[in-house]
Amino acid sequence: MSKRKGIPSLTGIRGVAAVWVMLFHAQQNAGTLFGLPALERNPIFTNGWHGVDLFFMLSGFVLMYAHESDFAVLRWASIKRFARLRFIRIYPLNTAVLLGITIPVLLSPDYVSWVRSQFGPLTYTSGAFVSTLFLSTRWFLPERGDFNEPVWSLSLEILGYAAFPFLALFLQRAKNKKVLIGLAGLSLFTSFFILRQFAYEAKITQIAFVRMASCFLTGIIIYRCWALTAETGRRWAAGVTYLAALGIVFSTLGIFNHGRPFHNDFQDNFFFALLLYGLAFRTGLVDWILSAAPIFFLGEISFPLYLVHVMPLLWLRYYMSVNGAKHSVLVNSVFLLCWAIGSILLATLLHYLVEKPFQAWGRKWAGARADQKASPKNADWQRDLRGLFRKV
Repeated sequence: MSKRKGIPSLTGIRGVAAVWVMLFHAQQNAGTLFGLPALERNPIFTNGWHGVDLFFMLSGFVLMYAHESDFAVLRWASIKRFARLRFIRIYPLNTAVLLGITIPVLLSPDYVSWVRSQFGPLTYTSGAFVSTLFLSTRWFLPERGDFNEPVWSLSLEILGYAAFPFLALFLQRAKNKKVLIGLAGLSLFTSFFILRQFAYEAKITQIAFVRMASCFLTGIIIYRCWALTAETGRRWAAGVTYLAALGIVFSTLGIFNHGRPFHNDFQDNFFFALLLYGLAFRTGLVDWILSAAPIFFLGEISFPLYLVHVMPLLWLRYYMSVNGAKHSVLVNSVFLLCWAIGSILLATLLHYLVEKPFQAWGRKWAGARADQKASPKNADWQRDLRGLFRKV
């Protein structure tokens, strides 16, 4: 089967992950501000933060899917091309959203004061603007605050991008599926035990690097497992996706929790890994659902949707904190629905006006893939690198 035709369901699941994160943010303070305490008790909403882990794992898988051949041998030309493609993928859209946020921040000091009372005095500062602009908010630098809260995960993912060429080079040498599965399991177990020690408030602190590294590495490994079983694994793929989907549903609903906090964190990531592996074969009902046009479109706009949805929600919360008592539960529910629809519409505009044009230009800027034949001046150090990374 061809590996270069794309996997629509992996685009669709990005949309599901983005909406899941939106639901998580929607339920926060829903009882006190919107008179909707049921949202704060709904496990589908309260577990939506897992969507970020799914994003991290997807990123590792998709990058390996798209760039595996680029790093069969480590070359500066391939690294430069990869860096340019990643830069164009995230920085222009992040900058556009940041500038859009800056305008109302400058025009509404009362809103800024309210947000700082909720999230700390470093929010919406000049330092936060700079760190958000460069996506460096979680680079183990002194805390500068946030200008757009979802950027925390992007700043960590950039660290994954920096490591990717070396991970791809090494893991392509791994041909033993048991070793790969063991590495993925070790990665997930290690992050689970580390994060348990710090509680899951770590999701927005520097320890969240562990979440990114574990899921990103697992995504790359799952791709390698798929690539090594592309001819034999298809017969089981649909069943794997059913098992993974059911596992995610049961875990989200707390079936595996038994009242112990964070007991299901590892299980979610384990089921995410199974799901990505099964979906890569493009077979079965789950794949068909996630490939459907509406879900695929949500996946297409998932990145701008992830970046843009928090600011309108904060404005709505600010408005409700001042005027909430004047509205009924029905009206408040309509407000939340309008926020969700408005975020999707705004993300659609950003997708077509910013994201797609820059991606088209970026592909030209990055240039064609490097010739697989090493140039003479690079042959020696490439041969040395190959010696370092023997087949596992």
